[in-house]
Amino acid sequence: MPRAAVCRAPALAFNIAEAGKGAATLRLSLVPVSLGLASLLIACGSGGAPTGGDGGPKLPPDAAAIRKVDAGQVDSVQMLLRRLASGEIDSAEIVYADVTGDLREEAIVPISSRGTLGNIAYVVVAMRSGKPEVILTRTLDRSTAGGGLKMEVRDGVLYETAGVYGEEDPLCCPSQLRVTAFHWDGSSLQVEREERLDQPPSAKQ
Repeated sequence: MPRAAVCRAPALAFNIAEAGKGAATLRLSLVPVSLGLASLLIACGSGGAPTGGDGGPKLPPDAAAIRKVDAGQVDSVQMLLRRLASGEIDSAEIVYADVTGDLREEAIVPISSRGTLGNIAYVVVAMRSGKPEVILTRTLDRSTAGGGLKMEVRDGVLYETAGVYGEEDPLCCPSQLRVTAFHWDGSSLQVEREERLDQPPSAKQ
């Protein structure tokens, strides 16, 4: 099914090999000390609504309806915030992109620690029958990852990146990055594949 256009940005150095040229990125700090990646990120939270373009598919009238939703008022999001007992929605870093292939934007909403932990969770919110509904919830696995979560949308596919720390790794410099790709199965976003990438020596200094 054709997908709506999303914000575009250069592929990041740590993207998996098949990364395309187009990218909608959300700058979510991976570690408090730069891994040499942050300068390449471009926030797209205020980008335009998806358009079909010349000869493209006609967009539904509610293609950008999710932009009018206050994620903090969604029941499932409020429950998650209470369960986390810390963190808050980073409204300035919300990314809007079509990740379900229905030509309607979804909102990728980060929940930030507002500190050195970076982003401790995020949710993906979609419009269903005129009402907002959470279709994916992810939280930071603090036993294997630290420094926060980063999300990116490329060609309609959602990718999540987190640092994976070895026993002797300092907080600034994880030995690996874990990249998880999601796909829409018709009712929910599911993990399609997960890959661990060794950090180059220059990124660990």
